[in-house]
Amino acid sequence: MSEGRKRFAIVFLAVVVGLLAGGLLTEILRFALPTGVVKTFFMKDVAFGLKTIEINLGLIDFTFGFNMRFSFLSLVAIGLTVYYFKWWL
Repeated sequence: MSEGRKRFAIVFLAVVVGLLAGGLLTEILRFALPTGVVKTFFMKDVAFGLKTIEINLGLIDFTFGFNMRFSFLSLVAIGLTVYYFKWWL
């Protein structure tokens, strides 16, 4: 594997791990924090993706779609994991 592909793979892995960790932290804090300004700040998210498309062929139904949500904690987690993973670059 070339050096450029290795770096890309590590950065991509770091971003994916950061997204998953940020999503997990957001969901945990959704239940842990009391209602207020802090909870509103941490729970505010931006969603984007493709709308769900359903195809019904009689015997088989296909559903396609893609949706991602980013919150403040997702961005923090991405930053921390990229910083941590930079040791492997």
